[in-house]
Amino acid sequence: MSTVKTPNPIKAIRTPKATPAPKAPRAAPKRKKPKKKQSKLPFWIGLGVVAAIGLLVLYVEFFTEKKQPVWPEGHSPLGNTILGIDVSKYQRKINWEKVRDNDVTFAFIKATEGVKLKDSHYERNWEGTQEVGIIRGAYHFYRPSVSPEEQARNFIQTVVLQPGDLPPVLDVEVRGKQPLNHFRGDIKEWLVHVERAYGVKPIIYTGYSFYKDYLEGYFDEYTLWIAHYNVKELKMQRTDRALLSFWQHTDRGVIEGIRGPVDCNIFYGTRKDILKLCIQPKETTETAKAQR
Repeated sequence: MSTVKTPNPIKAIRTPKATPAPKAPRAAPKRKKPKKKQSKLPFWIGLGVVAAIGLLVLYVEFFTEKKQPVWPEGHSPLGNTILGIDVSKYQRKINWEKVRDNDVTFAFIKATEGVKLKDSHYERNWEGTQEVGIIRGAYHFYRPSVSPEEQARNFIQTVVLQPGDLPPVLDVEVRGKQPLNHFRGDIKEWLVHVERAYGVKPIIYTGYSFYKDYLEGYFDEYTLWIAHYNVKELKMQRTDRALLSFWQHTDRGVIEGIRGPVDCNIFYGTRKDILKLCIQPKETTETAKAQR
């Protein structure tokens, strides 16, 4: 008899394979926001402002006229200091009344230069000072390369001095290429010619260093007018060998009545002393000679 195999129910039932859960989709990577580029404009603006300030400081320091007080330290009209100025065409039209009202007692006026030149504002300034009662004097700018006799003639033909005027002035600032003895000899020649014409010894104007280098000890009989800037006081003093009377302490002074800077000077003495230095009337001169 045949035997029928019955399938094992346990084996017959196949457990279905578990289906893996679908993977969750990956999140898209976050894109980093691009950093905003910082503008360099504020930096350049700041740099430009700093540069502008620096340029302004340099301009003020080196290229602008620095006006200075007309009275050097320790001097004032209250202390009986006599103030004066010296002018030329570069001061243009001057209001001499306002100048006088600003404690100016005397004024030196450029008259001539070299053998031919005459200052274009000389006559106007010469008359203007007289009209307002400012003591006046005239000066000649010396050129060492041309004849001292012809230079003296240029001055003498231009300037008429009267009693009460200051003696004529020789402005010596240029050395030239001549031997030093020749240079000094020519200066002396100008001084002699002018003294003969006016009957009074001229005044010599020059700078402090120029005087020390070239003139000291050679013109002791002449009154001195010395320019020396940016110092509290002039190092020189009046002695028997240096008849110092005037100090030009600045070329950037401020005086009402004059547009722009002007040379300012003080006189070492009183008003009585400066009047004594001026050209005297002939009667006074002759009386003084007779008393000697």
